[in-house]
Amino acid sequence: MDALCAAHRHTRQTIIFPPGLDWDEHLFQRPQQLARALAGEGALIFYMRPTPDFSQNPFFEISSNLYLCNVPVETFALLESPLIYLLTWNRTYAAAFDTPRIIYDYVDDIRVFDGNYRQLLQEHERLLQEAHLVLTTAKPLYRAAAKLRPDALLCPNGVDYAHFAAAREGVPAAPPADMEPILKRGNPIVGYYGALAEWFDYDLVMELARRRPDISFLIIGPDYDGTMPPSFLTLPNLDWLGIKPYAHLPAYLACFDVAMIPFQLNEITHATSPLKLFEYMAGGKPVVVTPMQESMRYDGVLVADGPDAFSRRIDDALQLRHDSVYLQRIDHTARTSTWAARAEQILSALDEIG
Repeated sequence: MDALCAAHRHTRQTIIFPPGLDWDEHLFQRPQQLARALAGEGALIFYMRPTPDFSQNPFFEISSNLYLCNVPVETFALLESPLIYLLTWNRTYAAAFDTPRIIYDYVDDIRVFDGNYRQLLQEHERLLQEAHLVLTTAKPLYRAAAKLRPDALLCPNGVDYAHFAAAREGVPAAPPADMEPILKRGNPIVGYYGALAEWFDYDLVMELARRRPDISFLIIGPDYDGTMPPSFLTLPNLDWLGIKPYAHLPAYLACFDVAMIPFQLNEITHATSPLKLFEYMAGGKPVVVTPMQESMRYDGVLVADGPDAFSRRIDDALQLRHDSVYLQRIDHTARTSTWAARAEQILSALDEIG
């Protein structure tokens, strides 16, 4: 490790990502995306695996400046005041470091996490007060954090624009094999990919599928918490294809005519930063969402509350998929919401703090 740090002594910052989400997690999320983007903007990143494989290279170089670490946390214990990236759920790793400078990423309402709420809230507030830098992903979270940390940053989720812009080229000549029977129906495809969990509005999607037999509703992602009702899979125009690798998502997105984010409305979803929204837009797809506060902030989002309005908004979106002015609007939203831009925001703030 000392040799790696010496070899990268001219990098802007050295940041350690303690164990959290594994690099190869089926949902490639904010921690992995930020690690990659920060490395791309000139930081040295050590991303630790939750379960290290000690038979592998201790420091495997994923890309320039980015190392996947198969080592115990104690390996970094001797570093003096290291920068470490922490989330609410892996906050306990701070104790493994000597006087760490914490980058605390406040990504979700505290109520979404398992455990004693009062204790979680106390530990969350302590992190807000003691962290070197506080990031927040949505305006409701930013407003809450700013009461204790006026210098908190609003740093929403982002998009790997080039990765998803490939979907703009249209349905590939050889689409994914499990898409072929859906495409053969000849109906417009309204799609969603991401976790299926208690915040997903299954009832809304099932009612839409019943009302709109002229549309194929496509769902991609894991049944994250087992809340998917058995009746969800009984409708002939509602297809669930399960989990797909991040690398393959643009090929599926290319088959969408319209994308949707049909979440229930509550304090958690109002404060959810819409990672997939930016990906949908980068792929050139009109997006229909339920009226979540954070999602509604972005130009080009189509908002609908309830099955009647959602059905009408789908029709609006089908018209807009060929509207060059609208497509330019959502492309602008995506291009100005890249992970590289988020990483530069973070590194500039760290440079300023010193």
